[in-house]
Amino acid sequence: MQGILKPDDRTAVIIDDRERASLISERLKKLNVILNWQRLEVGDFILSDRCCIERKTFDDFASSIADGRLFQQLEELKRNFERPMLILEGRALKRNVSENAVKAAMAATMLQYDIPILMTKDVDETAKIIYWLAKKEQTDNKRVIGIKGKKKPKEASLLQEHFIASLPGISTVLSKKILNEFKTVKNFVNSKEEDIAKIKGFGKKQAKKLWKIINGKYEVDK
Repeated sequence: MQGILKPDDRTAVIIDDRERASLISERLKKLNVILNWQRLEVGDFILSDRCCIERKTFDDFASSIADGRLFQQLEELKRNFERPMLILEGRALKRNVSENAVKAAMAATMLQYDIPILMTKDVDETAKIIYWLAKKEQTDNKRVIGIKGKKKPKEASLLQEHFIASLPGISTVLSKKILNEFKTVKNFVNSKEEDIAKIKGFGKKQAKKLWKIINGKYEVDK
């Protein structure tokens, strides 16, 4: 893990260097936060070795839904950090994205990706939230602030994830849980219906349907 040096006991945040000219960096400085500028591949603010924040205005959020970036970003957050979070800042929605699409994406963020969403009214509130979260992690929880070396998944592992995720009702996040539980694709495919139902994120009804798809006889209408 690549750590950072703090000259004193103040709270520190690793911040993406593309935020240098933004109001958020100015507000964090006013809160006496030590800012460590780095080009981040994932997220906008790193608060500890396990906690990273992606910050979006509602317009940014809507835009990332429209162009498909959102779920890719969420995947990267989950892959690299134990406690990722998403901050949604502001209220106005000017993009041509339906309210239902935004709500559905918010639900998926929290339920499918298990990433909490923190709502803030403006940049000042965002800065305060970041400050208190970082302080809690570094002072109370004694977490080290730093960037873990990004692990590049092996090609075979990616193919296994994609194979499982191609089954009905299984996301890439859920496919990782399945592979962590069963270790191999073969073990999962050969598993019993009740074993599938035990996986967090599956219900009995979904497990039954999936088991039938895997084990049912292929029939073609003639």
